[in-house]
Amino acid sequence: MESIVDYANEQFGNDLGIYAVITSIILISILSRQVMIFLLPKIFAKAIKKSEKFAQIEINSRNSIGTATLGLIIWKSLEQLPQVGFPGTIIIWFSVIAKLIFLVFIIRAALKMIDGITIAVGLIDNDGKLDTTEKTLISALESLMRFVIFVMGILFISETFGFDITTLIAGLGIGGLALALAAKDSISNIFGAITVLIDQPFKVGDWIIASGTEGEVIDIRVRTTLIRTSTDTIVTLPNASLVNSSVENFGKRRWRRYQPLLHLDLDTDPDSIESFCTAINERISSDEKTTNRESSFVTVESISVQSIDIKLNVYWDVESGIEERIARQKLLLDIAKFAKERGIEFFEPRIRSSR
Repeated sequence: MESIVDYANEQFGNDLGIYAVITSIILISILSRQVMIFLLPKIFAKAIKKSEKFAQIEINSRNSIGTATLGLIIWKSLEQLPQVGFPGTIIIWFSVIAKLIFLVFIIRAALKMIDGITIAVGLIDNDGKLDTTEKTLISALESLMRFVIFVMGILFISETFGFDITTLIAGLGIGGLALALAAKDSISNIFGAITVLIDQPFKVGDWIIASGTEGEVIDIRVRTTLIRTSTDTIVTLPNASLVNSSVENFGKRRWRRYQPLLHLDLDTDPDSIESFCTAINERISSDEKTTNRESSFVTVESISVQSIDIKLNVYWDVESGIEERIARQKLLLDIAKFAKERGIEFFEPRIRSSR
């Protein structure tokens, strides 16, 4: 590199030659950036064709990788130049700026490429479809990777400004107790996330009630868990609070239980009531969604001063609340039909009092 500088000085004169070399390095770096941006889609052409998500990751990180390449070339090239006199000061400043450009944009590119973890797991997965457990682990791993990249980036950028990484790490060790006390909530949340992933009281996609909040788990992160409520709002719960409180998980239900109480008019014929109960029982038993049939029943629960009460106990094997509501509607409509066929009237206080 010094011979190039000497040659440039001979051609352009003293001092001017070094500026010509610096200008050439910057121009070559800009050209290299454009070449890198052009080549990236070519290099990953096969992967881009296989996955639309990978194509989006490549598009999002393309400019960052190209700019990081620009910064790397300028930084490493300027380090080889003689740093003497006023031109040397300019070289030092340009070198520091180039290193910062490289670090900032390589960190940015790394953060954008973290989504590639999902693609990698999808390729390894045998069925090619991620279940809720895998989504939970991927979400936590992505959050952890972002944290590691951010911390490493801060350390390297600090070194650029003259801080000694070894001293910084040693300082973290000495001040570890103070840091732990100051960040005890964050540390509790991180361990809470680990506990959630190991014990799996719930997964992404489960409907839960936790800390007074009811909704669907949409993401489990390093510090927090996101829950989407029935009103479509997002509630952020610290993981530590989830570990230290009870969690009701509707996603782990083996079945959905329905226990309606039917109130029939006191004047209803007993034989009609028996026929009515038998018809409902047969309807429940023949339903393909009915489970735990031995515990399902339709019986007369009681006779009060106003009505004859029929108790139903039904178990359905359904996966969602929508399916449960549909099954409930079909059963109630069939009950109404059975009652009409037998001339059975349901208890109505206004009609009863007028008799």
